[in-house]
Amino acid sequence: MEYLSRCLGSVAGDKQFKYHPRCKKLNITHMMFVDDLLMFARADIPSVTALFGAFTKFSLASGLLANFHKSEVYTVGIPDSLSDQIVEQIGIPKGYFPFKYLGVPLTTRKLKFADCKPLIEKIVARVKSWSAKFLSYAGRLQLIKSVLFGIQMYWSQIFVMPKKSFWNMHVPNGLTWSLRKIWHSRDMVVQAGNFDQFTYAGKFKINKMYKYLHDIGGHVAWKRIICNGKATPKAAFIVWLALHKRLPTKDRLRGWGINISGACELCQAADESLNHLFFDCSFSKEVWSGVLLHMGASRSVMQWEMEVQWCSVKSRSTKAADIRRSIAFAETVYALWLQRNAKIFKNKIEPIDCIVRRILFIVACRCE
Repeated sequence: MEYLSRCLGSVAGDKQFKYHPRCKKLNITHMMFVDDLLMFARADIPSVTALFGAFTKFSLASGLLANFHKSEVYTVGIPDSLSDQIVEQIGIPKGYFPFKYLGVPLTTRKLKFADCKPLIEKIVARVKSWSAKFLSYAGRLQLIKSVLFGIQMYWSQIFVMPKKSFWNMHVPNGLTWSLRKIWHSRDMVVQAGNFDQFTYAGKFKINKMYKYLHDIGGHVAWKRIICNGKATPKAAFIVWLALHKRLPTKDRLRGWGINISGACELCQAADESLNHLFFDCSFSKEVWSGVLLHMGASRSVMQWEMEVQWCSVKSRSTKAADIRRSIAFAETVYALWLQRNAKIFKNKIEPIDCIVRRILFIVACRCE
């Protein structure tokens, strides 16, 4: 099937071949489902000949032939004379819309009542069948849930639902998770009442909907360290957790009832907490001091809150030196957290100069 797909896909390079109007945007020449093959082309002799020639090439190479008695050609929007020429050219009988595929009707227009009548007749036939008449009340309920609703849900997942039905119909049971999400969104829009508040110049705006669904928090000085910084995403995430005091440091773990030693793994001189790890710990202080020194910031290392304030100011600056220092802060916090975890789980820790060099290398790469 891979070779067949390559053969049919290669026909797009033929200058005589033209895509079906609805398939040109996605460059679709064919679709395969189990043992069914659908081929699409513009309804003209050169395009159909090129596409069928690619299929013939596959047949000659593999020995697999199409069953023409089970194949049909469907054409729309062209004269009958041209349609007859296409049928005569490839030797496959002509088919007519609508036709059934996988139990549902396919047509070139919206489904009418007559198209949906087979669905209604099938449901009524199941209800009126002789076996259903002898079912208990619970058995009939199970028939409705598993069989009748199953037929309804199968159709609803294939066909586009009319706008009126979407806003008015009751949410059925047995929906797929994606449809449940869509219906949940519908209920939120109905609850909001005025859909115009989510549009601008007639176009839906995601940011307006997001602000409606989520409470807008207060402004924080360190926002640009996370949102607009150039640090790696992993580093920004760890800093975000640290700023919210959500890193699982040992003091928090012990507070949750976990029986572990509270000593800092990097220095073994005090109990581990967020403020100690950044940067009261002698190990972390030496790492951050080395990074600052290479960044041209000759100052002493301060406590966590003061360092956050300092970095918040740098993150709002457009100077190249300040941008590098803001990135370095996030990467240092991340590197120290990795070293802390490596010491706990692998009993390994790198030399300070290696950590500093790696941080500086990442900063240089992120600034390119």
